[in-house]
Amino acid sequence: MEGSRDSGDIPPYKDLGVPKASDRVPKIYPEGVRFSKRWVFFKTAWVGIILIILASIVFIFAATLTPEYYWAPVTHWSDSWTIKPAQEWYHSWTVNDPKNHVLEINVSVSGGNNDLRIYIDTPKGRVDYGKLTSPIHLKLNLTKYGTGKYTIHYDNSFSLITSKVVSVVETMYVFKEDTSDKDALYFVAIFLILVPGVILIGAGARKVATLVVDDDVIEAKLVASGKLELKVNNYKLDERIDHAVKFRAGKNESRVVEIKPVRTGWNNVGWMFSVDDQEVGRLP
Repeated sequence: MEGSRDSGDIPPYKDLGVPKASDRVPKIYPEGVRFSKRWVFFKTAWVGIILIILASIVFIFAATLTPEYYWAPVTHWSDSWTIKPAQEWYHSWTVNDPKNHVLEINVSVSGGNNDLRIYIDTPKGRVDYGKLTSPIHLKLNLTKYGTGKYTIHYDNSFSLITSKVVSVVETMYVFKEDTSDKDALYFVAIFLILVPGVILIGAGARKVATLVVDDDVIEAKLVASGKLELKVNNYKLDERIDHAVKFRAGKNESRVVEIKPVRTGWNNVGWMFSVDDQEVGRLP
């Protein structure tokens, strides 16, 4: 036979998901005492925030800039000579990295009809431009023909009587992208605006503890070298403390407040706040 069960203390299923107040474990303070901490941005930190916003604007503007593309000369060769009838001259280049490279050939011819046959032997075969008349301007895309030896032939073999005076300038160009304006703005945004902004925020953001003892309000702010700056009822103490202090506060100055340094890490110093010998909080 089953025994009877008392269901008076068993909650309905609707209450199962509702947390009870007793489930929370509150911080127990002495009567009339409250302790809290918050981050506070002072003027220096706000300047840092403004700098970071400015850096973001400059960074976005730099990202919208279009790079400038241009052909930059890499190397060149030039010479002048006389090509006799039924002869030819040549000049060779060895190209190891033809990507985005162009060979430009400018030729001036005098004699006869001021003409000359030009052809180029490339790693992928011959490119014959035929008989050309001065002034001659040619461009060869080296990317198309690849790595290897390029020989430019200046051919006067079709002339049986007339010599030709030839002046040649051969220039190799590479296609480049100019991002100097963009890079300069990135440098300004990061190193001259963003980094100082972060430093200023680090210098101007401080953790502030507020200790309320009855009607007295004590604010403690961490400053340089781990020292503490105190303000009692909005009256700022002139001296920054780096040692333990005790003073009376509260109604009729009946409570004893103690603030003393404690080690919080290998080389870090924090501060412990006690009221009537009971710890109520720490900073940071």
